[in-house]
Amino acid sequence: MAAAGFFVVIGLLVLVGIAVKLYDRKRKRDAEAVHLQAQVSDALMRDAGLAGLLLTPTAHLRGGEAIVEISGEAPDDVARETALRIAREEAARIRPDVRIEDHVRVGAVRAA
Repeated sequence: MAAAGFFVVIGLLVLVGIAVKLYDRKRKRDAEAVHLQAQVSDALMRDAGLAGLLLTPTAHLRGGEAIVEISGEAPDDVARETALRIAREEAARIRPDVRIEDHVRVGAVRAA
């Protein structure tokens, strides 16, 4: 009877350990995604040619893959390509395996 109680306690400790490990891994992925998103956002804001455009990067880490979605509006293809190039370069500085997804609409009116 005592051995069964011992194994139950050990089993519960193992389950708690696994839950803590999974939570810690998720927290680290979320922190890395926030860092990546902030760096790309800062790089887009620093570019004078993109001033006033509504461009929003959103970073996700799924499994081992990092994805940055760029959404918003650009007045023309040149501005869109510039934004994607800046996002690609900045994201690659942080993590070389980043995939950039383009969700930028072209032809929108430039914001003031």
